[in-house]
Amino acid sequence: MTLAQNTRRIRRERGMSQAALAEAAGVKQQLISQIERGVNTTTKKLPEIARALGCRVHDLEPNYRTDGSEDQAELLSKFNQILNGENEAQLQMLDDYFDFLLSKYRQPDDSNE
Repeated sequence: MTLAQNTRRIRRERGMSQAALAEAAGVKQQLISQIERGVNTTTKKLPEIARALGCRVHDLEPNYRTDGSEDQAELLSKFNQILNGENEAQLQMLDDYFDFLLSKYRQPDDSNE
């Protein structure tokens, strides 16, 4: 299936209008329309749209990353360099960044601990 077909299908499965998806993703409704009509097939906003739909970018566009193995190996190499190094500032920055990224996916804690 194409990006257009997948976006339309998943949006409808979620019971969302184009306008609601656009608002949730922080993009204009015109972009969603262009994607679903196949006019725009290369937007950099796919991660935001996927997040708003509660799916992976790959679910929308299977070719978004044709082969992640090289990217993953390079990323792991960089992590290992930082983790095996002695630079505490880099480790702290990495830890802070992971906390930031993970906070976007955590549910609010209602327990007031």
